[in-house]
This record gives sequence, structure tokens and C-alpha cells, in this order.
Amino acid sequence: MLFDFDKFSSITASVYADSPYSLAEVLEVFRYYFEQYEAYTGAPHPPIRAVQIERIIREMPYIDETDKVNSTMDIDPDCYEDMIDKHFRTRYRNCDYNINHFFSGRIRELRFYETCY
Repeated sequence: MLFDFDKFSSITASVYADSPYSLAEVLEVFRYYFEQYEAYTGAPHPPIRAVQIERIIREMPYIDETDKVNSTMDIDPDCYEDMIDKHFRTRYRNCDYNINHFFSGRIRELRFYETCY
């Protein structure tokens, strides 16, 4: 089954809440991730649930948890391309490269410091 980005965009718009990133910026990060996932794995990214989309949107602008509390954006949306590219060049043990993995633990933080800091 092909990934339906139009349907994904509609779901994302329905769960999008106030964020330092515009909806367009959020969608561009998702789009780039899904394109790179497909290029890397040869298959479309598996669908993710609305609650996961909502969580990722909340996490996207921040590396540091304290900045999230203070609503101080740490990551410019333009940094994501380099971070995502580095992510797919990084070898992990037992990793399916799902976007949920990228937004878990310290994965993004490490890619941020490797590429954008």
C-alpha cells in the first residue's frame, strides 16, 4: 500500500495545535522524512496514528525538555533535512527507521549535535 500523504496531511491538520512551527513547516518535515524513509527502505513508511502525529508535532521544535516548558524553540525547521539524512546514514541495532524511532529518546538530539550545532 502506498503512503497517502494527502490523507496524512488532512489528519495532521486536524490534530495540529499551536506550535512554534507552522502547519506547512510541520508537514514539510514529515514529507521529507517519509521520502527519505522510502528511498532508504524501498517501501512506503507505515501509517502512524493521530496520537503519534500529535506527539511528534509537540516534540518537533525542541531538543531540550526545559525549552519545551518555556516554549523556546531549539531547532529551526530547516535543520531537519540534515538531521534526517544523518539519521538514515547511522546504523542502529534492531531499528526499522520508523519516524517514531527518530522522535524517541536522544536520537534527534544526537543527530542535531552532529549536523546543526
